[in-house]
This record gives sequence, structure tokens and C-alpha cells, in this order.
Amino acid sequence: MIRLAALLRADRRALAVPLAAVLPLLATGCGPSVQVQLGLKNVPLDITVGNEPLQPPHPGGPAAAPLAEALPAFNVPIIGVPAGSPPGRFPSFVLPPPPDDGSALCPQLDPQRPSPAAATPEVADAATVGRWAFRQTGTVSRGGAPATPLDAATTRTVTTAAQTGQGVYGFSETGVALGFPNSSAGYSATNSTAPPSTPLVSPTSRFALARLSIAVPGGSVDFQPASPLTLLSTPAAAASTYQPDPSNPAAPGTTGSWNDSQTDPVSGTTVSISASDSGLVKVNACGTPVDAWQVTGTLRVVGTRVTTATGTVPATTNLTMSVTYSVATGLGGLIVDWAEKTGSGGTLGGSPFSVDGEATLSSPTPAPLP
Repeated sequence: MIRLAALLRADRRALAVPLAAVLPLLATGCGPSVQVQLGLKNVPLDITVGNEPLQPPHPGGPAAAPLAEALPAFNVPIIGVPAGSPPGRFPSFVLPPPPDDGSALCPQLDPQRPSPAAATPEVADAATVGRWAFRQTGTVSRGGAPATPLDAATTRTVTTAAQTGQGVYGFSETGVALGFPNSSAGYSATNSTAPPSTPLVSPTSRFALARLSIAVPGGSVDFQPASPLTLLSTPAAAASTYQPDPSNPAAPGTTGSWNDSQTDPVSGTTVSISASDSGLVKVNACGTPVDAWQVTGTLRVVGTRVTTATGTVPATTNLTMSVTYSVATGLGGLIVDWAEKTGSGGTLGGSPFSVDGEATLSSPTPAPLP
């Protein structure tokens, strides 16, 4: 049908001349001689084949909508193009600046997750050796220079974690110590099972600072007292009126508040603290809650010398800090959150120093040491 229609659709005028020449010859080739009469007539057919020219719209009919109006409208977001940009200029896409700390990348605390260890009243196990990740916010100023942001992420390396005796534990930590960057500290813990110093005295149950070395230009401010400085009085309990425990005379009663002051016999540096236990808290280790005892208080560091490679040299240290920190007794006494703010006019190793920041544990498990 398509081929027949195509033949019928062919230009009839173009076929007229060849047919007129050929038909007389066919008619006289054989048979009787009969005069042939040939005629052409236009016959309209309702058949359309091929590409028919587009017909103009019917007069009075609706006009087709422009392409821009026929398509659905979509709002195209343009990022980073300032108002008043020249028309026709291709917009530049600008990524938003990265966050100034890791908080935006850290998931919120999930209360359904278990803590890696319960906050026990006393430290009853050694800390875990490894590289513990922390996230930081805040600023630090050294030598009178303008304050600069603390590193958004930092690592504290725990080493020499062990039980050193009955009810006695200890570990060392480098990276950040008590809010001081590039510093190190040693911690010790004793519980009520530790042997008393004398048969008539109850053992001292506490988590304490045994050593501190704060990095300063040319040396360090060192603190290593004969007796550690109490950072958490244990058995831990929220601050309350003193109540002895009649069922366990070996365990000292605690008010949840304490004052302590210790001095390094070599450097002469003195560190003192006045603090109270605020009770149990859950620290957000990027989604995982870590049970800990929270402490609020005032810490003061006073000294007159800086330790160098050849000895000590005169240099004044006088810092007073408001501190809030959380001790995870179930993790061997690891401090999983530390916030500090120095008072005005503080000096460290002979130079002005100030810090206002907070460091929080980012992962409930440490990375292994290399």
C-alpha cells in the first residue's frame, strides 16, 4: 500500500510525457489497429505520504505556548553568587568554608548506645594504652600575641598503663595535659583495697596528678611532687555533707569536695586545687556515651623557675584557671573531657599566657601505638 500510495502521490505532470510517447507504440505492436485516445484527469485522494509541509494554524485558534512556558518551572540553586552579579556571566560555584572545629562532623550522643565502661566509684583497672582522639574548641595566646584557635583535632598518647601494686594504678599521657598544648602528665590512682600507709590509717582512695611538664620556649615548667595532687576524691560521689560508711570502715568517707596543694621539691613549682564532684555525666564520644564523674573547681600553678637542658633558670609562672573536667574511672582514670579558662594577667615560664578552650574524647576506643 505504501509503494502504491507513493506512485499515486508522484508528480502526475512528470509522468504524462513518457506515457504519451510509449502507449501508442504498445498499442500498434500487435493485434488490430485501434486508435488510442489518452487523457489525464486530477482525482483527489485522501492519502498523505512523506513529509507534508506544516500547515499554518487555523485562523482564530489558540496559539502554541512558547517553549519556556510549556516546560515546568524549576528553581535552580546558585551557590556563592553575590547579589548584583553582571547579567550573562556564568556563575562560579563556591564551596562553603570548612567548620572551624570537628563538632559539625561529630554525631550527637546516642543514649541507646552503651558506655564502654561504667563510672565506678573507684579506679579498679589500668587505663588502655593507645592513641586517644580528641576534638578541641577555643583559643590560646602565648607571649602576648593575639589569640589563635586551638587545633580542631588532637591526640593524647597513653603509655605505661599498669597496675603497680594492690589497688594502685598509673599511666602516662603526652600531647595535651590539663589543657596545656604540647605537654605531658603522669597520673596515679589508689582505691580502698590498697595497703594503708600505717595499720591505723585508712588507705587514701583518689585519682591524682603525679607529674606535669608544660612546654615553654627554651624548656618546661615541671611539677613532680612527693605526693600526687588529688584530682578526684574517691569513692566518688556528688558533693554532699560528710557521711562515714559504717558498713565499710576501710573505705574513707567523702564529701565530694576537697582542697589539695603540692610542691615539686626540685623546681619549686606548686600546684593547688579546690574542687567538688558534680556527679555522674555522659560525655559524647562522637555518638557513644562515656560514663564519667564531673569535677568543677579552680586550679592554680605557681613557680619561679623553668627547667632547661642544663638545669633551671629563673622564670615566673602564675596561672589561675577555672576548670571543669570528667574522669572516666571505668577507663582507668582517663580524663575524657577538660575545659579551662585562665584568669587575666597570667604568666607561664616568664611570658604572658592565656587559654580558653575545651577538649572532648572523639572515640571510645584508642588507636594502637605504632
